Amino acid sequence: MRRTRELLFQTDTLKLELLNTPINQLDLKFEDTIFAQAIPVVKEELRRAGIRKLEPVFYISTGYGCIAGQPIISLGFYDFHPLLKDLNEEFRGWRYSDADIFDLLRHECGHAFCYAYKLYRRKDFRELFDVRGHFFNTYPEKDEYRYNPWSRSYVNPNGDYYAQKHPDEDFAETFTVWLTPRSNWRRVYRHYPIALKKLRFTDRVVKELGACPPMVKLDEGWMVEPYQEVKLTVAQFMKAKPNRYYHKATGYVDPDLKEMFRRQPQRCTRRELFGRFMRAEAFIKAHKQQLISRTSYWVGVDSTVVFDLLDKLMTRAKALNLWVERAQEEKKLVELTTYVTALCTNYKTTGQYLN
Repeated sequence: MRRTRELLFQTDTLKLELLNTPINQLDLKFEDTIFAQAIPVVKEELRRAGIRKLEPVFYISTGYGCIAGQPIISLGFYDFHPLLKDLNEEFRGWRYSDADIFDLLRHECGHAFCYAYKLYRRKDFRELFDVRGHFFNTYPEKDEYRYNPWSRSYVNPNGDYYAQKHPDEDFAETFTVWLTPRSNWRRVYRHYPIALKKLRFTDRVVKELGACPPMVKLDEGWMVEPYQEVKLTVAQFMKAKPNRYYHKATGYVDPDLKEMFRRQPQRCTRRELFGRFMRAEAFIKAHKQQLISRTSYWVGVDSTVVFDLLDKLMTRAKALNLWVERAQEEKKLVELTTYVTALCTNYKTTGQYLN
């Protein structure tokens, strides 16, 4: 990678940008992530196990879970980019491996199966999994639970005794063990009579219901906190203090762009929006060739020095959803030209874009 791109797109700069980006502006996709591989694999595991009519819906949210009563599964946004995974580990203290994510998907599919076929209403389920009172309303509000490390009544695939938190988790953990290929659950849990009984129940109830349509009608309106609606920045969500990255970042231009351009105008129709304003990214792109040729000539730098800087500015203007008023295009072009010239001059004299 040439030096200009190393400066503008180095890791500390990218981390700082991510931390200061609103979650709903992250532009996350399933493609090229572990989920693009894991979701089809787990769905195939369900089919091979005899669950042929259940089609869980997956979406990106602020964490992992299954919507109560619906086969709708949320996935943590922080696992959709390598640097987000790094930041999550740094500021929140954990990192899921690829194997962990496969198990998380199996676990949430266990919840989805339970909800889709309303197992929590069955007498045999409630007796075996010790359901007392309302299945959902008795779920602990905090992620704290007491457990017996010597109990032989529960599966414990991850060593965290999570099955003892609530009957809902007990079934999901049991389902995970049952579904996982080559788990050999009959042998592994042969000395755990109650846990084995729960695994056999899971095996039996899937044979009973797996080929039947779900008992609940899918309603995607129940999605909680899709990432596109979360306005918190990544730093706010992770309770992170990104101060130390400011001293390391060599290509952090966000504050300058925010001062030069404006946020998306509110309370106007789409026609009014695009009639009076244009995206800052499109504005920069429209003047890109002119800026490259003139700045490289005036300052005396290679055109790639200007090209890479403009690429950075467009990338961040899009991520920050910045706009420019059409009536101020001429003024903003002067500001942009001055800014690009100053940074390219810095690069020529010091080898750095930013002082």
